[in-house]
Amino acid sequence: MSIERLGNVLPQRDEKRLTNGNAADGREPDAATGAALDGGGDADSEAVAFVRFCYRRRAVAWPELYDEMCAVAAHGDYRGMTYEQLEGLGIRFVLAALPRLAEMAARVIAEERGPQPVVAVA
Repeated sequence: MSIERLGNVLPQRDEKRLTNGNAADGREPDAATGAALDGGGDADSEAVAFVRFCYRRRAVAWPELYDEMCAVAAHGDYRGMTYEQLEGLGIRFVLAALPRLAEMAARVIAEERGPQPVVAVA
């Protein structure tokens, strides 16, 4: 059996993770470190962490980063979260939400690239 997710089909093994995917201690494992999370925290900072996770997996600019975010959401690669859970954090993949998501991606990309050296033009 599979679950339909915005045109993507998740295999049955992912369905089990979605229905009872908490770690033994009741906390969700962190996909980046394997450490358990408390589940608390600021939704906006968690949304930024999702974008950062996707950027670190595939360091590309917008709109290619959007494609990576969709793939991560479809497979639940970020802390087991799929489209529905990410929407609770404010990550929405609909056309009306793209400007906000693109701005967040631009901010993360700028932070990840670090300060750019200043080049003097003579």
